[in-house]
Amino acid sequence: MSGRRWVPLALVVVTQVVGLVLVSALVVGDDPHEAPVTIVAPAVVGQALADRADAAGILDASTTQDRREGVDRLESGAATAVVVVDLATERDLVLVPGSQDPQLTAAVVAHVRALSASLGRTLDVEEVPPRASVLDRRVVDLAPLAAVAAGMLGVAALAWWRGPQARTAQDGVRRAAASVVLSAVVGLALAIAAAAATSGPWLGWWLVLGATTLAACAVAQALLSVLDVWGLAVAIAVLLLTALPALAGTDPWQQPVAWRSVTSWLPHAAGLDAARAVAFRQGAGVATSLGVLVAWVAASFATSALARRERRRDEESSRSDDRGDGHVEHRRTR
Repeated sequence: MSGRRWVPLALVVVTQVVGLVLVSALVVGDDPHEAPVTIVAPAVVGQALADRADAAGILDASTTQDRREGVDRLESGAATAVVVVDLATERDLVLVPGSQDPQLTAAVVAHVRALSASLGRTLDVEEVPPRASVLDRRVVDLAPLAAVAAGMLGVAALAWWRGPQARTAQDGVRRAAASVVLSAVVGLALAIAAAAATSGPWLGWWLVLGATTLAACAVAQALLSVLDVWGLAVAIAVLLLTALPALAGTDPWQQPVAWRSVTSWLPHAAGLDAARAVAFRQGAGVATSLGVLVAWVAASFATSALARRERRRDEESSRSDDRGDGHVEHRRTR
């Protein structure tokens, strides 16, 4: 590697260290940020409770009069808790997912309990299956991150071996095919390990982790195609730095709203949501997350092809200019 190409590597290291410090200080935390909660109660009562719950910005309450609808939201991952109000007594019931991070559950329940206490009511807490151990949750959280890292490493190795950019359409097709093969192999290996350690069918795991790996490969290749070796620095920041809160065990609902609004559309977040759907929600909602990953793959491969075409046009234009300059110089010397 030439001396100039060590500069991006040094900048990557510095950027990641600074980013690690900033993300750890500003994003990683235990408090919920507008965590969704569903209140099951008559319309007037439910709306009044929702308004009070929303006031602090910690919970984002919605209402329904149908308990089944509330439970469906819980099971689909659309709610972190469901509060069932019983006006016949002074005791309400809070339903929480058994697979949810206990820290997030404890924080949400604490805020709901404080709200109930201010109204002179008490709470009972009940977990809704499936329940997940600490190991189950960590495997589910880390498997998509491992897929992203593997995809990044594969593209970096290919860039080291064949150069950061594909010079011809045939080379671009070969790189895309290599990414597909790598993603299938990595996805299968991670799927076997994840299915052995948690619930969920291995085929579903393979689909999710393979798609996550392929999305990481495609994004990294697109950035290299557009920015040359500097694209690797951007890819690491986009794909890995943004995943640090998940690596630290911070649930998306515990991350600041602005951060979550952006990063929830990135490959690692889509992969995480899809993994949770496979492991804990019997596949509910997995299609949306897979759609996000497919969109990243399609857009990234299209970007790589477009960048390659524009480079070829620039090279042809440069050669034409050189030939024109040479012809003019030849006429002057005659």
